[in-house]
Amino acid sequence: MTLLLGLFLGAVFGAILQLSGASSYTKILGTLRLRDFTIMKLIMTAIGVGVIGVHVLDAVGVAHMKVKDLYLPGIIIAGLIFGVGFAVTGYCPGTALAAAAEGKPDAWMTIVGGLCGALTFALLWPELESSLASLGEFGPVTLHESFGINGLLIALPLGVLCLWGAVRLPGVRAT
Repeated sequence: MTLLLGLFLGAVFGAILQLSGASSYTKILGTLRLRDFTIMKLIMTAIGVGVIGVHVLDAVGVAHMKVKDLYLPGIIIAGLIFGVGFAVTGYCPGTALAAAAEGKPDAWMTIVGGLCGALTFALLWPELESSLASLGEFGPVTLHESFGINGLLIALPLGVLCLWGAVRLPGVRAT
């Protein structure tokens, strides 16, 4: 049942990406040029609904949040790799899959590049782990635990702010 739910939610997510135009290089470029806010609105809506939904599910005991360790070098390196890949290809992993499902060959190249990068990381990690893991590892850190408050007290205002921002953003700006 869990696999079917995952398949269904994945299909819904992919359909939303495709219908919103998030798999379109032109739309992504418009977003990066701050001329078309459709994808930004989609992202802000997803963040708003997600942050509220996850914290509410955790609060009522339906889900349990497992926070990964804060590892700054990994975040910085991964962010740089992601940013360069996004700048070169115009796709992030989700939009690349949606574009590949539409038959766009450049998206397939993005997916192959991502898989090669993941394989390279998996092969190199055992040798790099001992030297890199000791740098900047802070354990599981959350904003609400840092302040000593319930996660909903941060999640609700942040989620509402994201949803409000998504509604307030314009659609496509005339050039």
